[in-house]
Amino acid sequence: MKNFHTLQARGQLNRLRQLARAALADYAIVNPTFLPLRHETNTTFRVQTPDGSTYVLRIHRPQGHTFEQIRSELQWLSALRHDLKAAVPEPIPTRDGALLTIASAQGVPEPRICVLFRWLPGRFFNDTITPGRMAHIGRLTALFHTHTSHWQAPSDFRRGRADALTEEGRQRDWRAPAADQPATDVHPGGYDAAQAIAVVTTLCSSSDAAIVTAALERIRAVFHELGESREVFGLIHGDLHQENYFFHGGSAGAIDFDDCGWGHFLFDLSITLREIQDLPSYPALRAALLRGYRAVRPLPSDHERHLEAFFALRHIQILMWILESHDHPAFRDDWVAQAHYEIEQLRQFVIRGPIS
Repeated sequence: MKNFHTLQARGQLNRLRQLARAALADYAIVNPTFLPLRHETNTTFRVQTPDGSTYVLRIHRPQGHTFEQIRSELQWLSALRHDLKAAVPEPIPTRDGALLTIASAQGVPEPRICVLFRWLPGRFFNDTITPGRMAHIGRLTALFHTHTSHWQAPSDFRRGRADALTEEGRQRDWRAPAADQPATDVHPGGYDAAQAIAVVTTLCSSSDAAIVTAALERIRAVFHELGESREVFGLIHGDLHQENYFFHGGSAGAIDFDDCGWGHFLFDLSITLREIQDLPSYPALRAALLRGYRAVRPLPSDHERHLEAFFALRHIQILMWILESHDHPAFRDDWVAQAHYEIEQLRQFVIRGPIS
């Protein structure tokens, strides 16, 4: 049997489909049909049952989030559903009442954590997104942020920082420093930043690493200015782009909270805006998103000047995702070109200098 990691996407999906079938046995789901939805870091299948029920099965990547971290994501989702009645994923319990299960399959080299969600009806709008719909996303984002600024996370809650750069950095649980103890490091920094620079140096070049270093210095200056009070910092979605928000019945919803974690609220807004920057209607869409957000919670006008720094942070995160996954079937053929694009965006950010 071939090594799993040398297979193309189709071969890996065939083996993961067998793992999915094993996972669904814990839910007493028999004879399901599977439709692959995404196979990158995690793998997701749309699951159809003989009785007409529809679900999404998420198979987590190995060496990714821990069992406790995934459970914490589901705790926050449950709170959002209960407190806000928000259209966010509903995890389905196993026959034993657990919200996660671990499954194995021949040819997949390690067991995988799996979560089953009920299918959410709705539509995605990409190039056809309108300012009216974008205002809905602004309001939804603000509701999430308002909720987390008041929500008391359970004592066993474990999530990392959404602004971490590397895969290892994302797996580290974040703890706020005590009130009488200053933070030992300004994010993104420390080992996470050093590891990112090392990877860029090895797979790209030392000059590219210098660009990333200069960008990080500007980003850290913004983080230092903003601070981490509950008004600006808390649990965020961390990946709220066009494939992760949808519309149904006149309202907006969000999926894929796998990257949720602690971070600045501006980061969520910057991710949404970055993904639509190339659309001709971007100025109107940006204005609508921020208008919708401000209809729910304050956003100081002087904070808008910091969005560019968060755009740059996202470019670094995507660069690291590409480089750390360059052997994955999704990136093997064009990771060099994708990495070059992200570095060029960072180069322009450094050249432009701070916005006063």
